[in-house]
Amino acid sequence: MPISFAEPLELQCPNCGTLFGTETWLIVDGHERPDLLARILAGTLHDAVCPQCGTVGEAPVPLLYHDGQAQRVLLAVPPTMPEDEWRAAGQTLLWTLIGALPESRRDPYLGELQAEAGLAGIATVLQAEGLTEIDQDADTESLPPIVTAIQAVLGARGPLELQNAFQRHPILLDTQAVAILRELAHEAFKQGEAEAGSGFSRAADILNEFRSANPDFLLRAPATASLEQPQAIPDEDPLDELAFALLRSHTGDTLAATIGEYPELLDPEMDDALAAWSERARAEGKPRVADGLDERREMLREMRRQAETDAPLLQAIQALLEADNAEALDHVLVEYDDLFTDAADVLLTRLVEGADPELESLIRERQTLLRRVRQALDDQENAGSASQDS
Repeated sequence: MPISFAEPLELQCPNCGTLFGTETWLIVDGHERPDLLARILAGTLHDAVCPQCGTVGEAPVPLLYHDGQAQRVLLAVPPTMPEDEWRAAGQTLLWTLIGALPESRRDPYLGELQAEAGLAGIATVLQAEGLTEIDQDADTESLPPIVTAIQAVLGARGPLELQNAFQRHPILLDTQAVAILRELAHEAFKQGEAEAGSGFSRAADILNEFRSANPDFLLRAPATASLEQPQAIPDEDPLDELAFALLRSHTGDTLAATIGEYPELLDPEMDDALAAWSERARAEGKPRVADGLDERREMLREMRRQAETDAPLLQAIQALLEADNAEALDHVLVEYDDLFTDAADVLLTRLVEGADPELESLIRERQTLLRRVRQALDDQENAGSASQDS
């Protein structure tokens, strides 16, 4: 599972106004990608070139830089990003980094995130600390074990140890902690990292169960601690999983895959629920998250409208393929005019591509029949027109 992470980003050229997409790096591990380290030092990692006029600009996104050997985690903060936004983005990127690291490389230093002013700030730190040269032969698997917060939760024996674990590691008290842990578990399982996925999932279950059972217990400081009283923690929002899945869907293809995994997203009533989730995120000082979800809600609305438009054709195709005798087939051909359209022919061709051999044979048979009937109808219509002209 790669540590360095990039995602597509849509930008608008400030010179000519052209909208274009570019791949933008959000997490870089220097030992995994020394080529990207070189671009950080050169200040060009986030450069984006307009394909229309060639203007070069810098993508306004944060970057999390990781050096496991030096035990350094640096966050490059764009100069125009508000503090509440970059803190939220930094925490999300940090959890993503932790999820990507093998268990043997998760260590307490990962919680010591240092923010710097942009890529230039990170480059200055790396140069000052002599971290610009990467030793490719170093043993990166010899670092201490699992990140302390998750290890403490999973290893707690009894409620007192669990209480102490939460209050020693306040990152676990964040309102999004359960959702982020579940997201990390989901991604780990998808990447085949079953052990990491099980660990994240179990930690999320423990945290959520403890909150639900007795949330006040988590807020009582142990006798050995001297902590400020944290704010009350709301229960896990059941929409978190859907919202995070949508936020990862940056293209039409990835959105389609997300809908395939969560078909309930096409339910019109889901739009109001997602709108409420977005407003809560905005009220919590996370406008970029809210705006991102609103963009995807608009894409979902368009897909729902398209689905409603296509519904009659889909019903006709279903009836065509379910007709099991000549009489039923004749009835379908008379009942559904949509079958004699280019759209129907295109849809049947697409259905052939993913069908098993038996279904493929049926689809091709019915498609050939439709084409013959359609041709006969066209010939009849042309003949009638010719006779009227004569």
